[in-house]
Amino acid sequence: MARPQPAPEKAGPLSDGPGTGIGSRAMELLWLCAVLLALPGARGDCQKPPRFAFAEPLTPLNESYPVGTRLMFRCRPGYTVARGKFPFIACLANSSWSENPDFCIGRSCGPPDIPNGNFDYQTDLQLGATITFTCDIGYRLVGKPSAQCEIDGNDVSWNNIPYCEIIPCLPPPVIQNGQLISGDRDFTFGMAVTYRCDEGFALVGDDTIHCTASEELQGVWGGTVPVCKVVRCDNPEVKNGIRLSGFGTAHTYKNTVSFECQPGHTMKGSNVVTCEEDSNWEPPVPTCEPNCGPAPQFPFAEAEGAVGDSSPAGTELSYHCKPGYTAASERSSVVQCQDDGTWAAEPDFCTRQQCAPPTIENGAVAAENFLFETVVTFSCHPGYKLKKSSSAKCVVAGNGVDWDPAPPYCERQPPEVLCGEPPRIDNGMHNGTNGKSFAQGSVVVYKCKDGFTLAGAAFLQCIAGDQRWGVWNQPAPQCRGGADVILVGIFPLLLALLVMNI
Repeated sequence: MARPQPAPEKAGPLSDGPGTGIGSRAMELLWLCAVLLALPGARGDCQKPPRFAFAEPLTPLNESYPVGTRLMFRCRPGYTVARGKFPFIACLANSSWSENPDFCIGRSCGPPDIPNGNFDYQTDLQLGATITFTCDIGYRLVGKPSAQCEIDGNDVSWNNIPYCEIIPCLPPPVIQNGQLISGDRDFTFGMAVTYRCDEGFALVGDDTIHCTASEELQGVWGGTVPVCKVVRCDNPEVKNGIRLSGFGTAHTYKNTVSFECQPGHTMKGSNVVTCEEDSNWEPPVPTCEPNCGPAPQFPFAEAEGAVGDSSPAGTELSYHCKPGYTAASERSSVVQCQDDGTWAAEPDFCTRQQCAPPTIENGAVAAENFLFETVVTFSCHPGYKLKKSSSAKCVVAGNGVDWDPAPPYCERQPPEVLCGEPPRIDNGMHNGTNGKSFAQGSVVVYKCKDGFTLAGAAFLQCIAGDQRWGVWNQPAPQCRGGADVILVGIFPLLLALLVMNI
């Protein structure tokens, strides 16, 4: 059975914009859809389609259309086919038209040209959009402050584009005894004009004013218009001073003079003064006064805070006592620089602190006084011995003074122990023959003459005996020789033979 062929329709243009037609492949797909909808089994009709504000049908509309009908539209003036969409709707099998919203969109008016200004918008710049205008600083808007994108024939355009004009100023004020350097011309926002005074007059104030704008965007001159006055300041002189700049005797408005003082003097006031409009120097002309050299140094006190190499007359320096010293009563610790450049101070306004007088039982202390940094010496009475250091010094201790080291003490000594002359021996001698008495602990050594042998201890030591007398710790040895030696040698041998019963 042959496939039914639908009656051909006259196809109108798919778009009123250049280059927006549907391709041949797309047309084939559309015709295929129409054929399928016309096959047996398709039922129902579609009512007249709704009216679109952005498009109109190519042919007059009927009251109803069979399923499969495709209606083509063209975009109304001010609209163009949206990218990726086709201007048609189709009657579907459920007797409703296919959805294809906004297949035509408003054309763009594009950004407006507004020199020296700008525009603001909340959406795009398409048909129906509204924009507002602003001008750059120094310009004001001429025309309506907003515009709307409207249809203009077959296209769209802005219904109103204002322009920005530069804000003008009236001619600047005229001053007495002076004139404008700029001359006659038109004055607009941002321009500056400069004044100058006639000969013999000084310009008081800024010599330049600028054309600015008020809140109502009216041109006004910013700044204070200067005046031309006669200003003459007396020639400044500083005793004991040297002028560094501003030489000459004539001085007018805003002239400056700078000074420095001669060596040995200190400046009071500013070293630079300016001639002001009331013909006076501001600040007042300084003075140079004699100064004192570095702050005086004392062995007993030091200045409070940093002090420079020189100080002007009248300067007062406060001192505090160094450790080990204390403030003297009814004497001031303030040192003052006098008008003759010398420092004045009361003598010895700090005095040495005194250590407590040291005492030593069974001894004596030798010292001239007990003031700070004094050294004392100690000694013991007979029969006593000094323990610890024999001297001490009065030094700083905390907020006061004390002895260092602490004073010693005297320890009682036992009576001296003496031994008499060591015993003499025959055929021998000892090394203590030159002494008559020997202290406890003394040691003497014995030895025999040639041919004799020492029998007994060779060393004797003096040890304590009863009361104060000493004794030698063991009997004196003997020096033996000749037959005594032989007997002494044979006796041990005989004793051994007896024991062994030989």
